[in-house]
Amino acid sequence: MGYYSNFTFNAENAVVEVSKVKELEEFFADPENHEDISGFLNVSIGIDNDDAEFSKLDDIVVEDAYAKFYDDRLFANKLSTVLVDGFVELHFVGEDGVAWGYLVTPNKVRDMITQWVVLDDDQSESEYIC
Repeated sequence: MGYYSNFTFNAENAVVEVSKVKELEEFFADPENHEDISGFLNVSIGIDNDDAEFSKLDDIVVEDAYAKFYDDRLFANKLSTVLVDGFVELHFVGEDGVAWGYLVTPNKVRDMITQWVVLDDDQSESEYIC
């Protein structure tokens, strides 16, 4: 994992509890809350309905998508407590080219890693793309 890394995400049918979204944003707004808060400092979670109890997660906005994400696992864990349905994939690529991520589901975080696959001469990579 590199010093700096690039952050992207993918959300599939991700539904969040709106009151907990606000708590998550408040937690990451103050670096005094945890020594690792860095790349997700002042993160904003875009939702489609602020007035509902539950809402679809539309966006995860960070100040800079190329930053020091020492708080990657912390953010994944906090996000898992906000999700009530669906999943979010958090993707990171370090300045050294190492890629990793997290599959975030309600109250659970699983590590994701990249994998190299060797194709036979007569195989197409499209057979392996999900």
